[in-house]
Amino acid sequence: MKYDLTKKPTRGAQRTLGLFSNTMFELLSEEPFEKISVNKICDISNFPRATFYNYFDDKFDLVDYCWYVIAQDIEVDKVTKVKSNQSLIVYFDRLYDVFKSNLHLLDNILQYNDFSGQLVNSFINYFKDKMQEILSKTIDYSKTGLPVELIADHCSETVILVLKWIFLKHHDANKQLAHEYLQKLLNLDQFI
Repeated sequence: MKYDLTKKPTRGAQRTLGLFSNTMFELLSEEPFEKISVNKICDISNFPRATFYNYFDDKFDLVDYCWYVIAQDIEVDKVTKVKSNQSLIVYFDRLYDVFKSNLHLLDNILQYNDFSGQLVNSFINYFKDKMQEILSKTIDYSKTGLPVELIADHCSETVILVLKWIFLKHHDANKQLAHEYLQKLLNLDQFI
């Protein structure tokens, strides 16, 4: 992304980024991602293309920013405030809540975008990578005898697998049942 998300945005940047992301969410709820153009995004947002390209490289970059907006509820910046061996459950719960609170949006997006298509894969990969980043920093993997990156990747894949099964494939499961799935799939006793 062209815009540096590590610095505090100005009000103008917040407004612009908010309008572009809201427009993209709106359009994704109405038509396939492949049919959405930068021109359409700019027309609806009431910004010239030059403004769009000041912030984003292309519509794929904007979609990544949309996932970033959703991910802010995970509170990644509070990683150090969680006990190492509890972080898998804490961040799973946060991601579960993010998926649940955005279920209507996800359902709308899935109406127009194929489950195995580029957009849904982008969404899944974004959150898998976010979980891998968190878990590689917070879990004590010394009991496993495996490389940190390998086990963090395995755990993040499993977390996303469970959430995808519940929320994107519509298998009703509350958080407690989701914890049971994680417990069995990951043998969590080695981490907690």
